[in-house]
Amino acid sequence: MGHEYIAAHRSYHLLAMQLSQAGFHVLRFDFYGCGDSAGDGERGDVRQWLSDIEVAIGELRRRCRFSKVCLGGLRLGASLSMLTACERDDIDGIVLWDPVISGDTYIAELTKLHQDVLQHSYAPPSRRSMAEKPTESLGFPLSGVLLSDLANLDLLAIQRKPANKVLIVATQADTGGTQLKEHLQSTKAHVEYQVLPGPKLWLEDVNKVLVPNQILQAVVSWISRMYE
Repeated sequence: MGHEYIAAHRSYHLLAMQLSQAGFHVLRFDFYGCGDSAGDGERGDVRQWLSDIEVAIGELRRRCRFSKVCLGGLRLGASLSMLTACERDDIDGIVLWDPVISGDTYIAELTKLHQDVLQHSYAPPSRRSMAEKPTESLGFPLSGVLLSDLANLDLLAIQRKPANKVLIVATQADTGGTQLKEHLQSTKAHVEYQVLPGPKLWLEDVNKVLVPNQILQAVVSWISRMYE
């Protein structure tokens, strides 16, 4: 979403290429109001984006006529993948790359990043404006509906198994990733948790961001093993 999407774009492209070269049918897409997709960015919300994933799955099935599906995403994209998988019975695996586990925490992170950047602007924001509800993050709109959707996001509250196999990739070890692993295992999912130190793409300068090849290779390897 927003600046995170821009920073991760090249890595997504290379991951899709590597999966394709490994023999998999791959579909990348932009959510409504994001990237090259239609729609106003201010009107994007979680419900619409979950619908977008459903449409993408249907389109890939129509084009390739396959039966097995693996979803994957980074940050909020990973969380949306898990939410979608929990509502279906035909998702074989999901890749959760540094997923957003708590929506409240995510909003706080976006807000702080936005405010930190504004402090270096020509006209820094007032204390009053900094205390108000955020309406954007680095130039990308945060509507009231989207903020409400995000505030209700909590992966640890989901009780249904999203898929038989789950890969969690973390760029640093933390309690959130461990808690998510244990929670998913409680749903009887087979979970692999890999800590692969690398750049946090969503915090990098989009002009200097490095592709985390180790993570891309780990994802391709895991998906290849899943379908052996």
